[in-house]
Amino acid sequence: MATFGIANIALITWFLVAVSMTQTFRLAPPQPPTWPATFSADFHEKIYFVSSKPLISNGGAWYYDYKNSTARFDHLQGHENKVCILNGMKLKDKHGDCHLIFTKADMFVHYPQEQRCCRACGAAEGCTVLKPDWLDGAKYLGTEMINGSACHGWEKRGEVSADRWYQTEGGTPCRYSEKYRVVEVLHNMTFINSSFKVDPIPPSVFQVPKYCNVTCPTPFPP
Repeated sequence: MATFGIANIALITWFLVAVSMTQTFRLAPPQPPTWPATFSADFHEKIYFVSSKPLISNGGAWYYDYKNSTARFDHLQGHENKVCILNGMKLKDKHGDCHLIFTKADMFVHYPQEQRCCRACGAAEGCTVLKPDWLDGAKYLGTEMINGSACHGWEKRGEVSADRWYQTEGGTPCRYSEKYRVVEVLHNMTFINSSFKVDPIPPSVFQVPKYCNVTCPTPFPP
């Protein structure tokens, strides 16, 4: 009986240790991802108060090339991007297509349909291209189904908003969002999975027009 009891105790102990180790591995959250050095994707953009229907809905495109310290974010017709509409430029349609172009030194606001452009800010104001590892230390949010895909999410809190990034297990971006703390407003850019590419982006995408030679009347931040 004593031998049987000791054997059972040993077996139970081994089982509990195995279960504990299994649970530890299962509960360990995925580490925050590092962005590809270069990628592009189209997105659908929405702005709305939390727990309400979208107030604004429009298309857009995302171009990112950290190797060359450049990026471009296109907010298309109907947008409500604050940098595009609050910089003081006199436009026929302030909600028309707007491109935010980041260079190594500055960020420019470009309205291609009206051929208008101005410099909004630079590195001194915090207008720089996000680093690929900007999510280091971010909080893991779990998984969420986005456009039919299971996407892992992480949150990084800033001074104004909580920034969230979602991507699939394979690294395809699902969504980038900002949740502002002062007002309950959520800004979502949901990516179109099929448009995601990591191919080199032509330099012409980031070219600042020659007529972009003035400072915005109301520089960013206002």
